[in-house]
Amino acid sequence: MTAQTSLGQRVRHLLGQQVLAGIGSRLMPYLYLAPALFFIGLFVLWPVARAFYNSLYDGNLLFPYREYVGPQRYVDLLTNPRFHQILIQSAYYLALMLAGVFALPILLALLTLNVTPREVGFFQSVFFLPTVIAANIAVSVWIWFYNPTGGLFNTVIKALGIEPVVWLRNKDTVIPAVALVAIWKQFGFHYLLALAGLKSISTDLTEAAAVDGANNRTIMRRIILPLFGPTALFLLVITLIQGLEFTFVPIEVLTRGGPAGASSNLVYSIYQEGFRTFRVGLASAQSVVLIALFGGLAYVQYRMLERNVQYER
Repeated sequence: MTAQTSLGQRVRHLLGQQVLAGIGSRLMPYLYLAPALFFIGLFVLWPVARAFYNSLYDGNLLFPYREYVGPQRYVDLLTNPRFHQILIQSAYYLALMLAGVFALPILLALLTLNVTPREVGFFQSVFFLPTVIAANIAVSVWIWFYNPTGGLFNTVIKALGIEPVVWLRNKDTVIPAVALVAIWKQFGFHYLLALAGLKSISTDLTEAAAVDGANNRTIMRRIILPLFGPTALFLLVITLIQGLEFTFVPIEVLTRGGPAGASSNLVYSIYQEGFRTFRVGLASAQSVVLIALFGGLAYVQYRMLERNVQYER
């Protein structure tokens, strides 16, 4: 009887160890992820949840009293013509940023791919220089460029016989003028990423295709562009998500959202409502809309483009 009891205890002990080992093997990946998940929850998920909570209340940072307004906040926001105008201006900014810090860096990286290493180093230094300059200092230089009386741009166009333009006080030119500064500031970083992505493509593939009789156009279309897909996808994602942030400092330094809000965008509107007029509820609601819009946009374009992206193995 004692031997049977001892055998049963050993069997239960072994089974218990196996169960614990199984549980441990399942929990182990989560333990490795725990530090990262903690900081993501603390600095990403919690602020988003807090912003949504604040958006349901109407109040001011200067006064402790708050009134619950609930989902009506979003109804009022989404039916506000002023908010519609901000969304249109934000889309305009994004279109200019896509042209300036996505398409143009890739095009110039392709053009400079076959130049000598010394020339590549020159282009990298020139294009990347604005990126390392402090944003406020870099943007302040453009105040002189856009000066309506003695600025560089008006001096040039006057020499060509064209009437001077008040770049930062004209509703038709203020958004391109602000976007140009943001593009100039961020262009070099995106150019380096595009150039690095192109250089990572093995020359053995292009040389083998050339030996087989493929021309430059075929090599570009069949080999270089497909293998460049992951880098292009990354550039597109960061341009879409951060495109409005790139324009924040130029707007703040050059226009403060003027004239009459014509140069504002969604990110700058959140800053104005939250830290100038202290309407935290409205600013939080705009933040939630921003997160929803760009989260959905990033997911859709990722799902659509990921199918056509080819990774080397």
